[in-house]
Amino acid sequence: MTAGIGGGSVDSPVDPTDPVTPAVVSPRTPAQTLADRLLDGADFGVLALDDRGLVRRANAAARRLLPGVREAELLPGPVAAGLCAGPGDGAGDGAAELELAGRALRARRQELPDGWVAWHVEDVTEHRRRLDNLLAERARSRFLATASRRLGLSLHPGRTARAVVELASSELADLAVVVLPVRGGVSEWYACTGDRVASSGRTDVADMPAELRDALAGVAGGPRPLLAEDLAGQPWAAGAPSAAALISLPGNGVPAGALVLLRHEADSAAAPGADEALTEEFAQRSGLALAAASLYAGQAGTAAVLKRSLQQPALPRVPGMVFGAAYRPAEEGLLIGGDFYDVLVGPDRSAMFVLGDVCGKGVHAAVSTGQLRQSVQALRRLDHDPVSLLRLLNETMLEAADPEADPGFATVVLGTATPLTDGGLELELAGGGHLPPLVVRRDGVEEIGIGGMLVGAVPSARFASRTVRLAPGEACVLYTDGVSEARGGVDGRETLGETRLAGLLAGAHVMPAPAIAERVEQHTTRWLASGAHDDIAVLVVQAPRVLPDPSGPVAEERA
Repeated sequence: MTAGIGGGSVDSPVDPTDPVTPAVVSPRTPAQTLADRLLDGADFGVLALDDRGLVRRANAAARRLLPGVREAELLPGPVAAGLCAGPGDGAGDGAAELELAGRALRARRQELPDGWVAWHVEDVTEHRRRLDNLLAERARSRFLATASRRLGLSLHPGRTARAVVELASSELADLAVVVLPVRGGVSEWYACTGDRVASSGRTDVADMPAELRDALAGVAGGPRPLLAEDLAGQPWAAGAPSAAALISLPGNGVPAGALVLLRHEADSAAAPGADEALTEEFAQRSGLALAAASLYAGQAGTAAVLKRSLQQPALPRVPGMVFGAAYRPAEEGLLIGGDFYDVLVGPDRSAMFVLGDVCGKGVHAAVSTGQLRQSVQALRRLDHDPVSLLRLLNETMLEAADPEADPGFATVVLGTATPLTDGGLELELAGGGHLPPLVVRRDGVEEIGIGGMLVGAVPSARFASRTVRLAPGEACVLYTDGVSEARGGVDGRETLGETRLAGLLAGAHVMPAPAIAERVEQHTTRWLASGAHDDIAVLVVQAPRVLPDPSGPVAEERA
């Protein structure tokens, strides 16, 4: 026995077949008739039950909301069961929620004198629908906001595709697959399940279903269903999906891929992509993210190829001489700048070397250095004399100059190195307005003044040359103004200068050429103390040192 829907204790649920003496319906008094009219005007139902559970009063709204309710009778079974099965395991807590005839109802119990009970019944169907729509819209907005954040985190095509399938499998389907555009007859795909099990691979375009090829070609529009047999043989469609949908991902004028949504459970609440508006909006954002990632990847690949052509080359090994170099661009993230060096091996055991500084820094200066280096490589086939090469280089730069751009010029030291029979080197140095080389000898450091005018500044520029001999172990150090004009020291404004540089190189003849170049670059970096700096380039040409050898009296340092 439990508390009934009326005031007494009755079996629950109430059985309409139980023998209950019908109530005698008395004629309505004028006051009762007026009360009935007032209750019938209410937009909520009012139901009064006596202590035996018989309906004594039911206004128009109650009769409309509770089918089968009649005065002087017990409540119909569905109504009685709904009122007794409210929250809190029974109606004793004063409230109940039920669904009748497709309507959502909320009922509130009120105790009356003499064991009577009143129920106030409210139709909350529209309120619940609006609430459900609001919650669904909030969920959609939250999902799209999360998707926008995730999709904007990476410009890598693979990582972006993985983000798309992870997001889609968490909200739109049991399994999501992104198939990227076909390249070379092959397409990459990325898949993820609802429990975040990811996979990827490649598939031939010939093995794709026709609908998928159409989506990648931009023929398919919004979400459209796929048959399970259409996916047979696809590596990502294992598990016999019960339903599938396909949507093209719009990109920059052409599709950025295709999204396949699959359900594996036959009793899934909704088909994949059932919320078409949400699916299309997600596809739009995913397509834009994939298109941006693809565009960036293409540009980054092109830039990487071009950057490699502008980076400083590896130094060759030349018999009879040793080279060392160090380089640090002003914009270190670019790895390129306006300073450059190069070593070109000649056919007669000689080598040509060049170090220069193009006005400016960054990408534009790096492009100019690349053109200048390529010009030297081409012009040396016409003439091997350093001064003649500087004249040809000057004419080439003037002819290639853009008349609408600022005039460009460069300072250059260009030289040739020829091994001598005594193990030394003979250098022919030609200057084009560059800083004087420093020769590291056994007894000190010598400055080699060459002179010469800027390269590419004026026609008929004059250039000079000097011949220098290096004994075994001695080295010629070429450097740019990023070294000599580096500002640092105590106040951060003092330049390093040639005097300090010469003091740094004193006694360096016992070091190999690469170590000398590294010593100059590291000391310059310490002098700068993390301050801003110009491009730094150092090139060292050294006659091989004579080293003790256990197998013989002496051994020459390997180039």
